[in-house]
Amino acid sequence: MILRFMVAPPLVSECTTAICQRTAVIVGRTIKRDKTLLVSPMDQPTNSLERALKLLELVAHRPDGYSNGELSRKLGIPSSSCSYVLARLTREHYLSRSSNGKYTIGLKTLILSHAALRRMGFRPFAEPVLYRLVEETHLAANIGVLEGGRVLLVDRVEPPESVTAGIQLPRELRDIGIDLPAHTTGLGKALLAGLDERQLQAVIEKEGLNRKTPRTIISATALLAEIELIRLNGYATARDEHYIGFWSLAVPITGADGITRAAVSLTGNPEQSAWRDPEALAARLSNAAREISRNMRTREIEFSNARRAG
Repeated sequence: MILRFMVAPPLVSECTTAICQRTAVIVGRTIKRDKTLLVSPMDQPTNSLERALKLLELVAHRPDGYSNGELSRKLGIPSSSCSYVLARLTREHYLSRSSNGKYTIGLKTLILSHAALRRMGFRPFAEPVLYRLVEETHLAANIGVLEGGRVLLVDRVEPPESVTAGIQLPRELRDIGIDLPAHTTGLGKALLAGLDERQLQAVIEKEGLNRKTPRTIISATALLAEIELIRLNGYATARDEHYIGFWSLAVPITGADGITRAAVSLTGNPEQSAWRDPEALAARLSNAAREISRNMRTREIEFSNARRAG
């Protein structure tokens, strides 16, 4: 049996809360991530809609939630104005207010995030390939896209032995809908390699190169050099760069126009046998990426023809 990590909307659990917290960023525009998540004066929201989006984004990045006072200070708006927006977001179930007065993400975010993931349309023709990769390699298979300069995980299939052997990533790093730094992951590097130089520099300037582990690339020069190597080899790797004890290998997925639309990766513990022959593993993953790309191109052509005929 192969495990898919999806969370049904009716289940109120820690995993549901985790997905809500991380997929809430799909609702609004991604904020610049720094240690305090403070909003600069130039970015202070000026109307109720902007304030609501900023509040959702801030709350999404703090599992234990924020109080009204904390949020009003971060946004630089009066407490009464902040309370007004919070009350309406809570009434509509986009936020939830706990007994200690702090606000956390509500379950309605799941509906929006699932709709956004469905819109991307990779899963119908990519999932069979992911399942096959898992059967053949006993590693976890993932698909991600670049969203706001970060990697959004849109699908993931895990082998059952990862549960019994205790070699899983923490759930907060493997839930569908999570967003991760691009420079610390194989998926992210494969996606960055599909950008032109101007776009690549813009992502680096916006997101920065924050250190996650001692092996994280934090130099723009070093990252750009690795991107060139990825373009040459056709695949990206990340070894202990986001989480110690986990490796990843990723290959881009391209559309009919040759532009990178997504990336597929294999991830797992470096002690798993699949990593013993990295060249064979890269070749297997490249074949899988080409299959997904062909399926995508066929779908794009069929859709284009149907639009012209209609």
